[in-house]
Amino acid sequence: MADKDSKMVKPTEPYGDVDLEMLKDFSEANGISGHEKGASRVMKRYVQDAADEITYDALGSIAALQKGSGNGPKVAIFGHLDEVGFLVKEIQDDGFIRLINVGGMWPHLLLSQEITVTTREGKEYVGFISSPPPHGMSAEDRAKVLPLEDLYVDMGVNDKEEVEALGIRVGDTITPRTQFRVLNNPNYLLGKAWDDRIGAAVATDVLRRLKGVPHQADVYAVGTVQEEVGLRGATTAGYLVNPDIAIALDATLASDVPNAKYGKPLGTGVTLSLMDGSVIGNRELVYALEDICKELGVDFAYDIFLRGGTDAGAIHKLRSGVLSVTVSIPARAIHAHRGVIHRKDFADTVRVLTEFCRRLDWDMVEKIRRSNQ
Repeated sequence: MADKDSKMVKPTEPYGDVDLEMLKDFSEANGISGHEKGASRVMKRYVQDAADEITYDALGSIAALQKGSGNGPKVAIFGHLDEVGFLVKEIQDDGFIRLINVGGMWPHLLLSQEITVTTREGKEYVGFISSPPPHGMSAEDRAKVLPLEDLYVDMGVNDKEEVEALGIRVGDTITPRTQFRVLNNPNYLLGKAWDDRIGAAVATDVLRRLKGVPHQADVYAVGTVQEEVGLRGATTAGYLVNPDIAIALDATLASDVPNAKYGKPLGTGVTLSLMDGSVIGNRELVYALEDICKELGVDFAYDIFLRGGTDAGAIHKLRSGVLSVTVSIPARAIHAHRGVIHRKDFADTVRVLTEFCRRLDWDMVEKIRRSNQ
């Protein structure tokens, strides 16, 4: 379906109503898996004026509730707050720091990249992942991807004693360091952690746009933790919220880059995931979202990708089962220091999910539930 608004906007004009300051704050927050507090504080700050209640599970996932008109179903929109990064594995006598992965980052992408080391006291220090010079290397060695155990962080100090004097200890977090930027076409937004801060930002914006709008359903915006290490926060947050309908938001691969074999192009609109490596989306729920896209004139596409999973993979198995689907946003260069998303994908996804939450009632829930019986 063609988006009526997109036909009226030149490709180089900013698309939709997008809070860039909010996206900047989500992207730049430090929050690797197991250490998402900085990101959850950003989400709380932006969602609190639209929420009637804000609660946390014991792992740190945040759930913001906007109550409906009473006795309606519960719908929860999940976006995970954690990003891939590292921990300090060892501090060498010469002051260089060895790393260990938290989530998956390809070592080929890491050389010469800036990072932030955060101490247990909350102090932040800038360093970079050092790159050995190619001079003197054999052609064979230059062609190799260095394994993570051969990489190290240069903090710009003399020795181990100086590192420890900063308060840096084994186990402290090492987070990619990237400044949010609007690129040359203003619809293209560069930042870190789009996987999946963009999903948490969508959930937040849906709740903000529903404020003052009549709706029967109780609507939750949920920022989950520890997705990148096994969908862990989705399990505990799912029990906390216990929704009737769950929509997981996550980044998917971008297909509009050289040599891409999977994914969707940036600017697709709403991407409805039919199946991934962790879940098969409820088809009646997919159809309901598809119908709204058609009614609103919003572009949409389907996605099937079996090499990864989303929070829906954990949520749909809770208790006696939860009616679930994943909605994706294409992102270039995920699991790297920098990635790119498109304003249209964010704005269209917010618009469609806001309308879905506005319409949701028990009749819709029963229709979706009966599709499995």
